[in-house]
Amino acid sequence: MHKIDKPPFYAAAICPVWHDSYGGLRINGKGQVIDIEGAAIPGLFAGGEASGGANQHGLGKALVHGYIAGGSIAQERA
Repeated sequence: MHKIDKPPFYAAAICPVWHDSYGGLRINGKGQVIDIEGAAIPGLFAGGEASGGANQHGLGKALVHGYIAGGSIAQERA
């Protein structure tokens, strides 16, 4: 639209990034990963960005899922 012909010239990179992922491993309320048949896979837990099915992402999701999965693991080992 406008000719720019006098220095100094400046540039900035603007890179839109999609950082939400609504896909991921299916988990139950204990954080256990669910197989294709709907059964929990023994000893396999997931949370945060690795788990799907939520409209939340980031640290909040990771902290909540980590807390739930950690509590479930501790109950299993008790």
